Order: sequence, then C-alpha cells, then structure tokens
Amino acid sequence: MNSKKPGALFVLFLLLICATLTWFFTAGEDYYDYASSSVEGAAQTAPLEKDDLTALSKKPKEKFNTEIKFRNFFLTAPNAQQVELQADFNGWGKTPIKLKKYARGYFETSLALPAGEYKYVFVADGKDVLDPTNMDRVEENGRTVCIKTIR
Repeated sequence: MNSKKPGALFVLFLLLICATLTWFFTAGEDYYDYASSSVEGAAQTAPLEKDDLTALSKKPKEKFNTEIKFRNFFLTAPNAQQVELQADFNGWGKTPIKLKKYARGYFETSLALPAGEYKYVFVADGKDVLDPTNMDRVEENGRTVCIKTIR
C-alpha cells in the first residue's frame, strides 16, 4: 500500500491560512475595543444611517483654486532679440518681466499667480505681439490684448 504524507508546501499553506485568520479576528476585536468595546460605540464612529452614507457619496461643489501656482507664458519669435511680458499685474510694463531666451527663438517665463483673469501682451523688440496660442482677446484703450483665465 502506498500512503502519501502531506507535503511541506501543503503544511506551509495550512499554517499561512491559520495565521491569516488569527490576525483577521484579532484586528476585528481591536477595532471594537477602540470603539468603546461595543457595537453601539462603533455606530458612533461610523455612519450607519442611509442619509449619512448618501451625503458622503455626493460630490463637493467645485471651487476656484486659491492656491498660488506657477503659470507659464511663452512665445516663439525667431527673429526677436528680447521679449517682455506686459500685463495688468505688472502695471503694463512699469516693472518689466523679461522672458528667458532659449534655442530657435523660444522665449518663456514662469510666474506665481493666484486664480483670476489677467490681461497681457508680449512686446518683442518694442512691438506688441499677441499670444498666438490664446484667442481670448479684448480691445483695451485702443490696444488688443489677450486674456488668461486661471481657475
């Protein structure tokens, strides 16, 4: 007669299942000990009413982000030597913001701005240049400027 003994992997599997079940039931007891050692105490820490659960599942209303983040302004002007950003937030050039020049006439700057609506225009070698990537524009004091809306 050939009788087989359980293999080492089977014994290891049984030990693993026993350890997992022991941990599971111990963790469950610890939760109820934490919640005043009773089901009533646990009900106070977790919403068990239908209205409470539906209130948690509703999306919060969308709000404007008031956090200040860095916003990029960029322009490709291959023939320009210098590009400045004139905007309502810098007094239309009273405190000039020069864009950094990169290869192939790419100019860029990054500014910390909160949410809001800003009017701006680029000035390349003394001439106004509208942002070609922004078609949101307005006429202001005989000058066409772009509007950047940050949410």
